[in-house]
Amino acid sequence: MPALGREPGPGPELDISLLAGFSFACRPDCGLCCFAAPRLEGDDEARLRSAAPTAHLEGGAGGRRVAAHANGGACTLLRRLRCSVHAARPAPCREFPVSVHIGTRLQASLVLSCPGLSLGPIPSFGSGILPPPFSGLDSEIKSVRERITPAVERPLREAERRRRRVVRVLSESGRWVDEREVRERLRKERLTPAADEYLPDELPSADQGLDRLPIFFDGRPGPVALAESAGGWEALELSPDGGARSVGLAVPPDDPPSLLPEAERLLEGYLRYWLARDCFLAAVHQDMLAAPGGDAVEATLDELHAIASDVLARGAVRARLGGEAGARLNGTDVERGIRATDQDWLDRATWGSRL
Repeated sequence: MPALGREPGPGPELDISLLAGFSFACRPDCGLCCFAAPRLEGDDEARLRSAAPTAHLEGGAGGRRVAAHANGGACTLLRRLRCSVHAARPAPCREFPVSVHIGTRLQASLVLSCPGLSLGPIPSFGSGILPPPFSGLDSEIKSVRERITPAVERPLREAERRRRRVVRVLSESGRWVDEREVRERLRKERLTPAADEYLPDELPSADQGLDRLPIFFDGRPGPVALAESAGGWEALELSPDGGARSVGLAVPPDDPPSLLPEAERLLEGYLRYWLARDCFLAAVHQDMLAAPGGDAVEATLDELHAIASDVLARGAVRARLGGEAGARLNGTDVERGIRATDQDWLDRATWGSRL
């Protein structure tokens, strides 16, 4: 299967170029992606009912989901961090860590929070070096392609209509810059934030809902979430049945940690991967509608700095939770920051939609 270009199928074409170079092998001891209420697509419900007649499903005609345990718990079909209906699992579960954005095209990207994905291609991303084909993602792409039917043309048209409105509104105030030009103008820019551009997001508190917290795999029986606390950021190990227990507390750095060379290459490549994601620029445009000032290039750079700030802060906190100072980050520290950040930012609203 080719890693670059577009994959042919019965419906609209799928751009899979952002999968190139990555390898994937699901970690059976992880369960990170199962702390969700997966939506049901197509004939998912019929297959699921055949495998698990008593499965707890929620929602109506507007969207059906497999229920998750309350208070930050996992999908109710998870048993000992393994899916009890693996052969009949819904489309989002079959396709993770692939995520497809419906915008002016169908673009596949990868959820880099998944610990089963290597980050090998990231440090050289955007360098012009041709990566090797992806590996370990064939079944995920096959499931995606099976759902790309002519019916997808409708959400593509709807996304294009919403984009035209965004272009009109931002052009009227002189703030619109085409996506291709944004990428070209930032292609040779340094994207890692300087000290005065470091501004990590505040985290929700656990009281606001465990399901709102960024989570990551940390080798524990359940994923770990980070929450704002009176003494800093609290690490909470989530239980599949709901609830959490504290496993540490660390103070995020007020200033950006310094980076070893391999850490800086990884962070810079990661930001260039974000810049190549259609969903990212569509989210930037969406945010610009409610924010005054600045054109699309400035807004994009600000958002990249915000992503990097979260990676640095979360990487430093994870280092401190492990007993390190967290003032000078290596490549492993930045990778841990990426794992704790990527899904969080991918969940943002865009003028498009998701397959």
